Amino acid sequence: MLNVGAIAQTFAGRNARESLIGGDRAAHRPVSAVVILSGLEEIETLHPGALLIVPRQIAAGGDVALDLIIRRAAAVRVSCVVVDAGTGELPSPTRRLAEQFRIVLWREPDLDPRGLCSRIERLVRNPELVGVGVIRTVSESMMNPVRDVGDLVGRLARLIAFPVALVGLDGHSIAGPTLAPPDYLAELLRSFDGRAAPRDMIVEAGAEGTFVIVAGFPSATDRPRLWLGVRVPYGLDAHSGYVLTSLRIAALALAGHLAQASLAYERENREAGLLLDDLLRKCDDVGLADIERAAALGWQLVGWHLAVQVRAIGSPADLPPPALTRSLAQALETSGVHTRPVDTGQAVVFWTTTTATPDTGQVAALAGSVHAALAEIERGYPRLRLRAGIGDPHEGPRGLALSLADARHALAFAEAQQGRAVVRRSDAMTASRLVRTWLPDGAARDVVASLTDPIRDADPSGQLISTLRTYLDTESNVSQTAVALHLHRNTVIQRLQRIRSLLNVDLDDPHDRLALRLALRLTP
Repeated sequence: MLNVGAIAQTFAGRNARESLIGGDRAAHRPVSAVVILSGLEEIETLHPGALLIVPRQIAAGGDVALDLIIRRAAAVRVSCVVVDAGTGELPSPTRRLAEQFRIVLWREPDLDPRGLCSRIERLVRNPELVGVGVIRTVSESMMNPVRDVGDLVGRLARLIAFPVALVGLDGHSIAGPTLAPPDYLAELLRSFDGRAAPRDMIVEAGAEGTFVIVAGFPSATDRPRLWLGVRVPYGLDAHSGYVLTSLRIAALALAGHLAQASLAYERENREAGLLLDDLLRKCDDVGLADIERAAALGWQLVGWHLAVQVRAIGSPADLPPPALTRSLAQALETSGVHTRPVDTGQAVVFWTTTTATPDTGQVAALAGSVHAALAEIERGYPRLRLRAGIGDPHEGPRGLALSLADARHALAFAEAQQGRAVVRRSDAMTASRLVRTWLPDGAARDVVASLTDPIRDADPSGQLISTLRTYLDTESNVSQTAVALHLHRNTVIQRLQRIRSLLNVDLDDPHDRLALRLALRLTP
């Protein structure tokens, strides 16, 4: 059954909606029938829940007549009284009377009793018609491309006339206003883990109103990361049905927009990755064409480069590499770092370039910005753990390769650490410092160095050691190891199988890989 608030929201003029008298609880009262009052004596015959439209001539007696109508209407539990707004202010005693009896007093400018009655009766008989026009308008609007998610959220809010937001898993709004305390929304969203599609809900929250929430993109996974939400004010819960339908339509538009953006980003990232491979392979032998391609991507090859490598610990389903690359670019921009991350397949890398050697303050500032960016991403993906390594600054195209290599080693140390949004700098991670910090006595150093003894004893030629060293340096990539050693891929696989059988450590464990790196640094 429709309530007074839903009907007023649908048919009342804007000024009338904003000046309804009687309070929120009165607006929540149901409407069972619509009646045009023909005389005061008729009020006694009305059924509870009636919406009473009072023509101008019936209320011609002014405030006294209106007070009498309200009192008699309250006696038979009328839900709402509609009168012509007139030109004057409503006296305070009349206002208090409506609030006392919890009757909505609706003052409509230029009231047309028959026209309003006809429209409301049609709606009362067919409550499913509430919002049909809005749904049609939303459908038509969402067929047009959006610039970004902010444009989509703003467009939807204008069409349904309620607050709309795109919300992350932590309950914070990514676009649009704050609908409710983030902790409250995060708790609601956590209740969806493991549920089958469709993912949406309508939650009544008392005086706070009703929250309508629909899973956004990606909606096909078991853990949607983005949600479209609307807060419907208290007393207007009859609107929740068409708001839910509108959100489902908008969620499809959101999924389409993000899918297109993802494809475009992956295409650009692939081109950037190919160029980066060329630059790292050629180092200082880059040509004019390479410089032009780099400039087109906003890369500066001349200067001092400070590289960063980022990797996620957790299931790729939590945040696929393309999505991580895109999220990292946005988070870095927010933190004041203007760069273009590239997904290399092993990690997401980026760098900053300056004309002079970065001092310790600049490196520390970059580390702080990277940490802030990682923390921002992790807030939206609670199960995700991000790690970053920052290399030393080096000059020129070859310097970029050197800084990326430093960052790769720093990343290995970061991956061996516990905590959230861990960032490690290469300048604080030299082998000698790590040995002094982590291995303070000679016995401990001997233990680490002895990790590779089984390989050395089994293969005096050093081929297995060389294979292990290259394998770790290429981030456990068999194909790159084969290329670097000029071997067939199957040969590398056979050697790694032999190494695994000889070692008492797990090559798939980041802590064990770190220990092996130290062992290889400590022994020739």
